[in-house]
Amino acid sequence: MNKRTLIPVLTLILIVLGFAGAMGQDSWTVKLRDGSDYQGRLLRLEPGRYLLQSGGKLYELTDDDIDPSTFAQRSRRDAQAQRPVLETLRYDEVNADGTVGMHWEMHVVNESKKAITELRFGLAPWERAHADQRSYRDPYGNSLIPVYDPPAKDWNGLRGKRIQVSIPLRVPVAPGENMIINCQETTPRIEQTKKGLLYRNVGDYAENRLVWVKVRLPRNAKIASIIPQPASRFSHDGYEYVTWRRYYSKGERIPLEILYTIR
Repeated sequence: MNKRTLIPVLTLILIVLGFAGAMGQDSWTVKLRDGSDYQGRLLRLEPGRYLLQSGGKLYELTDDDIDPSTFAQRSRRDAQAQRPVLETLRYDEVNADGTVGMHWEMHVVNESKKAITELRFGLAPWERAHADQRSYRDPYGNSLIPVYDPPAKDWNGLRGKRIQVSIPLRVPVAPGENMIINCQETTPRIEQTKKGLLYRNVGDYAENRLVWVKVRLPRNAKIASIIPQPASRFSHDGYEYVTWRRYYSKGERIPLEILYTIR
């Protein structure tokens, strides 16, 4: 296995919680072409690309990494037929006034023989309060308008019901094509505590989600603590940056937190 496909264990101390509920009948014995064996859950990201959760570690694999004998234990279709995990790249700019400018990308992969003309996903309860502040744009610069089912005017009293978001695409995604949808919003999200200012992102998505999160704190911020251990942390031009990579199962809440002060 190419070592570049291994996600460091320090970034994954708690990620096993995202897979724990499905480690039973979904458990695989995965043999790699280098001869090593792993026991765990195999998730498909897209054709020929998988995630393997084994113990406290998460691996990203391709068909080239996996020995063909792995799929002899059951049909390769068991892994290939899974609905791909929705992958999101998110960048949060924390402002000095306590607001956060959130930018994220959603990847659309068309594996069918028909063109995709709209993007569909769920809206978690915590997202409803600021859904009207979000803007969506395709890679060609076209503004995209979301449609909610049920409509926003009927959300009161629907605490436990799923809200479906449908976004008609100005440019359809052809069979075999990938497309990236860009989203952004600015909302007040920073909490003032006795120990300092707290950035917090709990997850709680409406479907299974693999999320890259990169956070830029305000200029001259001093970090007191980061929970859990991040994938990376660095400084640039007076700003502190923190990144995580996390898998969240539907509705799972695992907080990503940064406690900081402004010098």
